[in-house]
Amino acid sequence: MTTDDLINALARDLRPVSPGALGRLLALALAPGLVLSAALMFFAHGLRPDLSTALDLPAFWVKSFYPLLLALTGIGALMIVARPGGVPRSCGIAALVIYLILVALGLWQLHASPASDYPALIFGISSWFCPIIILGAALPVFAANIWFLRRAAPTHLRLAGFVAGITAGAVGAWTYSWGCIENGLPFVALWYTLGIVLCGILGALTSRSLLRW
Repeated sequence: MTTDDLINALARDLRPVSPGALGRLLALALAPGLVLSAALMFFAHGLRPDLSTALDLPAFWVKSFYPLLLALTGIGALMIVARPGGVPRSCGIAALVIYLILVALGLWQLHASPASDYPALIFGISSWFCPIIILGAALPVFAANIWFLRRAAPTHLRLAGFVAGITAGAVGAWTYSWGCIENGLPFVALWYTLGIVLCGILGALTSRSLLRW
């Protein structure tokens, strides 16, 4: 068999992938992951007891929108790293801008508050376990992201694992934001971000074994 014959034989039964197939695959993966993450938070932690009052606080919505925007950026990054050679530079810049905006709002909140409120705004009462809860809430979404990537064609495995973890961490932080009682934006910038980054590190460390072709 000549080289041309081999190529023709390999390509004989190939069918073009329908437009949007990768996006539908990601949606199929994320839907149950998000449901499981929300259920885990609802039944294991519960909503914050003063949620009806917290909905009137701008800080609550900033705390919720921060991880949500990071999650949406992460989904865009997942779509890029799922393809051979994909490097989501623009998504990384967008995530950095989102974080810097949060930091600026946190500094403004500190500036507008008395110094006696600084410990509550920065450490709250849950800084020591907040990142751990976010990591736990992210696990179902992380598993969904890995399932998606294993059915795609990432070539930068460590980067793909990091993006999968960061995206999962952002989703986990978003679900946790509805149960977290903290209102300090510096708290969110420090401890929410730490939980999200830990998820990214977990993804990068396990990428070789989980995403190897």
